[in-house]
Amino acid sequence: MKASVRGHLTRRADLLLGVAGLGLLFALWCGLTYGGFVRKIFLPTPTGIWEGLVEYDQRGWLWPSIGRSFLRVSKALGLVILVGVPVGVLMGTFQPLNALLQRIVSGAKSVPTTAITGVVVLWFGLGEQGKIVFLFLGAIFFMIILVRDAVARVPEAYVRVALDLGASRWQLIRRVLLPWALPRIWEAIIVCNGIMWTYIVLAEFISSSENELGLGYLLQLGSRTQDPGKVFGMLIVIAAISTLTDYGLQMFRRHYLDW
Repeated sequence: MKASVRGHLTRRADLLLGVAGLGLLFALWCGLTYGGFVRKIFLPTPTGIWEGLVEYDQRGWLWPSIGRSFLRVSKALGLVILVGVPVGVLMGTFQPLNALLQRIVSGAKSVPTTAITGVVVLWFGLGEQGKIVFLFLGAIFFMIILVRDAVARVPEAYVRVALDLGASRWQLIRRVLLPWALPRIWEAIIVCNGIMWTYIVLAEFISSSENELGLGYLLQLGSRTQDPGKVFGMLIVIAAISTLTDYGLQMFRRHYLDW
């Protein structure tokens, strides 16, 4: 048996190398900032970031903002699943429907999300609903395409056997297509979750009062006050939450949808 050219890592080795990579990055960051090689406006020190986070926490903004941002992404992701999965499954199953919708979906996916901010405000106002709709529109078309492709990749042999045994179209979807495609559909959910965390800053730019503050708004606040510690601090917090939720979804996939 030939050895794999790319090699194979155990989970422990993969984890250790990942931690080592983060450690090297942190050491380089400390060396550049504390050593005075980079101006603080371009890259603040870890201490400067910590101080910015502590200030937000002392004002009572940090943890409520984390909760609000997480809730907004969760609501939008739920809507994306509720709409995107059925549409994607139907497009992957019925070719006439796919031919009818694929150019519309592909075209909508290509529209820059920043360009629809004004439309969202016009239609849904400046409140919570507008933020969630903005996140929804940023990910829904990706979800539809990914789910459609997952269903379309089901081996034709499985489909033919089911139809030869007398399965109806809906039985085919429920008993063959969905079970086979479910792991790939879950991967689409993971992708869309990541997409929405990248859009949270823009979503929360849509008018926020102190009672509606989110991580994206706190990042913009740090930018307006020219405080790089707060800006980078919010970037790190957003990246950390996105990574943790992604890891949680991946672990669910590995334990319950590994086929």
